Amino acid sequence: MAIASGARDDETIRAGIERWIRAHEPDAAEAVVEPLTRPAVGLSSDTSFVTAVWPSGHRRRSVLRLPPAGDGLFPEYDLGVQVDRQEALRAAGIATAPARFEADDSWLGAPFMVMPRVPGEVLANNPSYLRAGWLFDGGEPRQRHVIDAFLTTLGTLHRVAPAAVGAEPEPLAATVERWCAYLDWAATGGPVPDYLARARDWCVAEVPTVDAPDSVLWGDVQLANCVFAETGDVAALLDFELTGTGPAEVDLGWFLALHAMTVATSGPDLPGFGDRASMLVTYEAALGRPVAPLRWFEVFAMLRSGSIMVRIARLLAARGVDDSWLTRGNPTAAALENLLASEE
Repeated sequence: MAIASGARDDETIRAGIERWIRAHEPDAAEAVVEPLTRPAVGLSSDTSFVTAVWPSGHRRRSVLRLPPAGDGLFPEYDLGVQVDRQEALRAAGIATAPARFEADDSWLGAPFMVMPRVPGEVLANNPSYLRAGWLFDGGEPRQRHVIDAFLTTLGTLHRVAPAAVGAEPEPLAATVERWCAYLDWAATGGPVPDYLARARDWCVAEVPTVDAPDSVLWGDVQLANCVFAETGDVAALLDFELTGTGPAEVDLGWFLALHAMTVATSGPDLPGFGDRASMLVTYEAALGRPVAPLRWFEVFAMLRSGSIMVRIARLLAARGVDDSWLTRGNPTAAALENLLASEE
């Protein structure tokens, strides 16, 4: 779903990125950019696929990302931070796409980032990869390889300390406070749904202490935000829009909570993925330590995810789209109710 309310003219962007490529790439003075295409699934940023063609016939495929042209999911978009984080992690041996940031808005009317399109397979959400697609059809051995590779990459990323990428650790309580402020901002124009208000109050009151060094956090930890090689290994982690620092459990809780909700709405789970316990064994082996109790982190993940959904609802409501789904039949509400009622 493309969320940003504004729209840019594709031909204007195509011509601008063509000029930028000609000015910045060796031997690209006569390169031509073909008409832009868009991802099948839109993100909160304005994303386009770019194909540049050299007179020799050489073709280079890239991903171009700009901030939303209008209102977006977040109050601010700092693509420079995303690029810095991707590049720092890549230097630390984590599979991320090499990215370039352009701060000069004269080329496209806004700062932007460019990455090569990493060859490989991605997992779709519509229809869900749990129901169809290359991994669904690949059988249990391929599914097992993919989930193990994903969790091993995640655990390895979480061994990277914030200082190694020039980042400052953020206390977990401050992270919670920041997301509470985001929920208030996202809900502008209407009330905060009761189930999110309850989750917010609980998370604030129950902030845990994790006896482990802070990690660099990916942010939006989902299988759909990866490119997988033909072998099933991780070729690249994508989408560092929510990157930060903190306990590794923040990222792990996000993955587990959102994957559980995907299973609840689109399942059953892929048989090769195994159960939650086997996932944790794989992840902990890569992380190098046992994880802390995860219930709080899963509630916090659903609070953050639910807050983003509130923002989506408000943006759609501004276009006349009914937003009653926020409080009626919303799977986030059911997931939070189950988590808050459970015991660790």
